[in-house]
Amino acid sequence: MKISINADYILRAMYELATVSNEQPISISKVAHNQHIPRKYLEKLFSSLKKSGIVKSTLGKNGGYILVDNPENITMKKIIKAAEGQISIHSCRDRRVDMSCEFFENCIFKDFWNKFNSHINSFLNSYTLASFLKKDS
Repeated sequence: MKISINADYILRAMYELATVSNEQPISISKVAHNQHIPRKYLEKLFSSLKKSGIVKSTLGKNGGYILVDNPENITMKKIIKAAEGQISIHSCRDRRVDMSCEFFENCIFKDFWNKFNSHINSFLNSYTLASFLKKDS
């Protein structure tokens, strides 16, 4: 079980946006420079954030990205899901749909995996961007 570098980069980028006034967009170039993230890589991540409804973009000379919501309302789960595509460590439901698990109906571990995923989701939902802004001050 390993979270990719996408999650690390996207969290750092979101932190950068959260520290700036929501009225003033910040460019990808500035975020990339400040957070030491390759610009092209960051463009792909911001596309995911935009599709997930976490950020919005503005065009033009002073264009860039801003948060759609307040940092208090943006959970780590939502951000990491945008970066990784999914959060569950093990999905019995997915394995049932693609018929790759012949033990689905009588699996003794199904409850364990479901609770494991539930704990991870609860943990990620317990942190917001604002949680990290408070630590910084």
